[in-house]
Amino acid sequence: MLIYAHRGYSANYPENTLSAFEAALPYVDGIELDVQLSKDGRLIVIHDETVDRTTDGTGWVKDMTLQELRQLKIDGYERIPTLEEVLGLIERSDITLNIELKTDQYAYPGIERLAWLAVDEFHMTGRVVFSSFNRETLVRMRDVAPHARLAVLTLTGESDTVSFAETIRAEAIHAQTEFIGSKAWEEMRRTPLETRLYTINDVKDLPLIPVAAIMTDEVERFAK
Repeated sequence: MLIYAHRGYSANYPENTLSAFEAALPYVDGIELDVQLSKDGRLIVIHDETVDRTTDGTGWVKDMTLQELRQLKIDGYERIPTLEEVLGLIERSDITLNIELKTDQYAYPGIERLAWLAVDEFHMTGRVVFSSFNRETLVRMRDVAPHARLAVLTLTGESDTVSFAETIRAEAIHAQTEFIGSKAWEEMRRTPLETRLYTINDVKDLPLIPVAAIMTDEVERFAK
């Protein structure tokens, strides 16, 4: 079972920051992060569509330029990173990167192409998995990058989750633990698709049935 750091080592460091990603590297097989677009089309690593929860600022990411976003502080000292900064941090490791494209509330036209170009520039296309709850995003990513690694994000699995995953040639379904035992999961077991579960922070919450990977905030708790 592979271990992915959910937004980095987010139990001990501010989520989706360079310090959280760097701290996770010695313990995990992969890192999961979230990407959105700034007003001027830069790939910004942040979970929420607004900066209110995680920074000392307020407003929508889509309405702020990179320069404006850079002026904000996280926990008083860190800045919101760009995807390119994270790629530069991990490129010399063997870590897999799971990029969740956060297009749930806003489509961010062109984000799929920009994300693929950034990953390609760092020669990391084989080490990056793109995931999203937005199925149109995953379809566009497949069109942009026929060989990209894709994963379908779901909560507990809709009735057509597996058929959609097969249609876009995804490699995995990323789901909550309740996915295990669902009809979609039973259907998935007859395919090559992998199951990766989020977000598991306690050993007692591990599923009894083996899965390919889990995503956790508590990376040292699950370190090999």
